[in-house]
Amino acid sequence: MQTKNEKFIYSAFSGTFYSIPEKDFPLLNQGQIPLLNKPKQNCKKCFGRGHCGRDSNNFTFTVCNCIKKNIDFNLIKN
Repeated sequence: MQTKNEKFIYSAFSGTFYSIPEKDFPLLNQGQIPLLNKPKQNCKKCFGRGHCGRDSNNFTFTVCNCIKKNIDFNLIKN
């Protein structure tokens, strides 16, 4: 459950979701994507996993469109 001052984060390197306090976001490294809300389980590409596969060149997960739609750009700008 997400509280008022926590943000969902998607890790492009591990392919997992987690939540952190919003004030700790500047401490994260690259590959951590802040989300407005968690993607739905009925996505036809990723089925709620957030990724469609893994890139063998740089070992990152290919981010699904449902994650791209839920990115919190206001938090990234600040």
